[in-house]
Amino acid sequence: MSTVTRAIILLPFLYLVYSLGYAQNSNDALLFSNQAVQFGDQREIINPVTGVMPGMAYAAGFGTFLDNPASVALFDKSFGEFGITYKTINEDATYLGQSRSLDDTQTNLSSAGFIYSFPTRQGSLVIGAGYNQHTAANRALGFNARNENSTITDQFKTPGNTYSDIAFSTFATDYGDEFEDWDESILRTGFDDFGDFLGIRQQGEITQRGYGGEYSAFIATEFQPNLMIGASVGVLAGKFNYDRVIQEVDEFDDYDFQAIDSDDDGEPDTDIDTILLSDEINSRYSGLRARVGALYKLTRNIHVGGSYTLPTRLSVDENYDATIRSTFDNGTNFEDSLEGQFSYNVRYPSRSGLGLSLSDLGGMSVSLSAEYVDYSSVEIEFEEDDLFEEELDENEFISDEFTSVWNLKAGIAYQVNPMVELRAGYGFLPTRFETGIDDRNIFSAGAGFALNRDTFFEIGALYTRWEEDSAVYNYTEYDYSPLPEEPPLIRGTRTEDAFRTADLFQLMGTLRFSIN
Repeated sequence: MSTVTRAIILLPFLYLVYSLGYAQNSNDALLFSNQAVQFGDQREIINPVTGVMPGMAYAAGFGTFLDNPASVALFDKSFGEFGITYKTINEDATYLGQSRSLDDTQTNLSSAGFIYSFPTRQGSLVIGAGYNQHTAANRALGFNARNENSTITDQFKTPGNTYSDIAFSTFATDYGDEFEDWDESILRTGFDDFGDFLGIRQQGEITQRGYGGEYSAFIATEFQPNLMIGASVGVLAGKFNYDRVIQEVDEFDDYDFQAIDSDDDGEPDTDIDTILLSDEINSRYSGLRARVGALYKLTRNIHVGGSYTLPTRLSVDENYDATIRSTFDNGTNFEDSLEGQFSYNVRYPSRSGLGLSLSDLGGMSVSLSAEYVDYSSVEIEFEEDDLFEEELDENEFISDEFTSVWNLKAGIAYQVNPMVELRAGYGFLPTRFETGIDDRNIFSAGAGFALNRDTFFEIGALYTRWEEDSAVYNYTEYDYSPLPEEPPLIRGTRTEDAFRTADLFQLMGTLRFSIN
């Protein structure tokens, strides 16, 4: 097993991708840019109250401070809370004209903490602390189709590619000609014309799982009559897993010629039957996040609020491994793998929010919020000085491919009686990509029930649907015209993409108990 760092094996390839800029899909989960934007995000607040009723100008459950810490000053009772969340996603993917569905589920702790309202003669003083989950990765892509244009081994042959060494040792790639100064896909060797390709069956699955949350402490007070201010500070912590399996199968025995010397006797004796790539990235990240906010009571029932989240610096540590296994028609197989570690930092931009609420109007309450964040301002910092040029290219890529957005949310609640409250909400989260199509519509509903005078059960459900084009893999296109006098040129990089329709359902529940 060869051991390398992800920086050394992957960054030269990424530099090649950015430099050539040829048909590259920015929605690729393997890119540092995608991971950096995702790790620092906070578009979803996973709480059955706050997830339905925005807390920008409204006391909306324990997660209220994530929207606006000043809104916490509206709580006049102390309580503790514990919650869990269940998420399931179903994705219909179309790849090379063939469709397949795949689903995935996960259950996590969503919140645990307390809010304490101090007894005061006038105004309010409220503190709190605990954990809130506010991001989650839950994706599942399955595909099975015949590819007449490219093969995953076209990625392996790229100079400086992550997999080039283990691909060569497993016969997934080979020398392109007798001069042995360039690599070629094993599925493009042995033909009269350079680069010929007969097609291959591709099948596989790509899953992404993980979550991010914040361990926080916060305080809010009525600074002046009807003017609330608040602040919070927290430690961000999360993990992310990317798991990809791609198998290529010579289903029609198209490559039926003796091209590989499997027994090392100097004579070719077999050909490729299947090639399997299995790779996985496990990331952990942490950082500090602080926010401030203000809320003003225009009247007893009408509140306006605003918040500002300071720029955040995240530290990311990754463990990476990959395995390639080639199986031949004579039953022989070769396998090789690599593993490594890599660390980098992410500077996540500030967030600004505004909100309006109408409270207790005949038992009805309405909460609205708008939050601005500029994803194109995310910056990555590599720790090694010799990666400075790659760092510049990475950040230029983020600036070009990502955009700023306004995330919009609205909720309505109705107090049926002192024992029951019903809620419904809607959110619109625009795509973070400059040319993306993955705008997300979130429909939510929930209810709160008083189990007794000191115990309350809150339940909420969110349904999100969106469409997107995302990369399955990148590969290199050669220009073979300089052959045989010179090695081929790299014409550019392309991606094989899948069109995906995602349906995400999330169920959240919390148990709240009074603190006297």
